[in-house]
Amino acid sequence: MPFEKLEYASITRGYSEKIIVDKDSVSSFQNNQKILSVKVTDKIIFTLKGVLKDIAISDLKQLSIPSEKFQSDQAMYSTLEIVRNEKTFKTRGFDNDNPPKELSPLLLYLEQLIK
Repeated sequence: MPFEKLEYASITRGYSEKIIVDKDSVSSFQNNQKILSVKVTDKIIFTLKGVLKDIAISDLKQLSIPSEKFQSDQAMYSTLEIVRNEKTFKTRGFDNDNPPKELSPLLLYLEQLIK
């Protein structure tokens, strides 16, 4: 696995969504309640490696944020956090419906995994 833990979280007033991937499972939460958990397979690991190869994990905080609608509750406030080699890398907040372009393939894949 190219990381120990990956967490994609989106929040707004009164509602939250979270996807957590670790070495064993992909779990989905709504309002802090687990709604789905899927076992991590070799295919998931292979695909995650593929979508992560174009992301400079150590530079997540420097990614350009294309919009800030979350500041006026027009979009959910989202972040991506990746723990690799016991170091945590996290993006700045971004709109869930307009993430940094570098993250789009990864976030789309994560959303597919929980459907």
